[in-house]
Amino acid sequence: MIMMTILSVTILITLLSLSAFQALKNKRNSGYVDVKSEIMPRLLAALALMVSCDMLCSGYNIFRTLSDSVIAVMSASVMVVSVRPSARPPFRFFSLPAIVPAMALYYIVCAAGLLDVPEPKYFLAFAAMVALAFAGMFIWMIWKRLRDIKSVMKSGNVWSFVTLCTDIIYVFFPLMLISAVYIVYSVFPAGLTASLAVAVLLMFLEVAAVTFKVSYDSAFVILHEHERVIVESMKLPHMDMSASSGSKDDDTYKELYERIVLYFEMSKPYLDGALTISDVVKVVYSNKVYISKAICHYTGRNFRQFVNYHRIMYSMDLFRSNLEMKVTELAEKSGFNTVVSYTMAFRLFMNETPSEWCRKERSKILKPKK
Repeated sequence: MIMMTILSVTILITLLSLSAFQALKNKRNSGYVDVKSEIMPRLLAALALMVSCDMLCSGYNIFRTLSDSVIAVMSASVMVVSVRPSARPPFRFFSLPAIVPAMALYYIVCAAGLLDVPEPKYFLAFAAMVALAFAGMFIWMIWKRLRDIKSVMKSGNVWSFVTLCTDIIYVFFPLMLISAVYIVYSVFPAGLTASLAVAVLLMFLEVAAVTFKVSYDSAFVILHEHERVIVESMKLPHMDMSASSGSKDDDTYKELYERIVLYFEMSKPYLDGALTISDVVKVVYSNKVYISKAICHYTGRNFRQFVNYHRIMYSMDLFRSNLEMKVTELAEKSGFNTVVSYTMAFRLFMNETPSEWCRKERSKILKPKK
């Protein structure tokens, strides 16, 4: 019983600490905080309230804590999954975070004696149901995103799929953990308490990982060096020198590249989030191969990187003209479909996140002249 109480108190302190950490970080970065970072401290505080109410509900119970941890993991995971079609508040796409205050209210009602607390096994079933429901929604969103291969190809580069893989780990790990607990519950009931305690600890470690993932706007939580290597490797492809096989070809590619640049400067087609190389073909009167080779020869970038570079430069000009703009607004107005793709493209070219750059730029512009 003492071990269970210590575990519960540790979880409560962890949630409050994570909430305070994110809130302080948001305060330091005031004005440049995205939707996920704004919601995270409130969600963590709500989770802490839910755990507190659970502790008041007819004594401590490890089954209830397990269901609490699953709700916490699933609610926090909403902040990091990258399968949503746009950078809107997660509450519009998943109703799961609404379970948190509902469960807190339920525990208060039970603590007041207005309702009887169900048997522990029902909380285990409820935890499994929540995990399955969220995994099902996640699979549906992936299918919806991948069913149109053209939209996938337009969505960006390989980094989108790297983040998708990390999302799968965050979503399906709790489901596998719950399945393991069920096996122990069916085969080794004597060792159930220890397995439940381990499962709860692992769940809340994932909540902490999700919090840091949101806070530092990264795909990985621990392997930051690997993330940097992946991003750096995406920066510049090997230049296709076949585009400069002769002086006549040089003139052809130079003229074509100048037409592309003029088109981008005058019409700003990159502000269209659905822009493809086929759209450019119709304007500059060339073909995809020539356009790709011309861009690669003169910039060292592929077409998607070339487009994203112009979007990044445009977003920087936007911010300098209005220092109150937020990252989500900059992403949307610059032609990016998601904040995730905007952040990764920005880091690719500027070696820092949009929030970091905006904070530095604002300080530089508003710095009083001596």
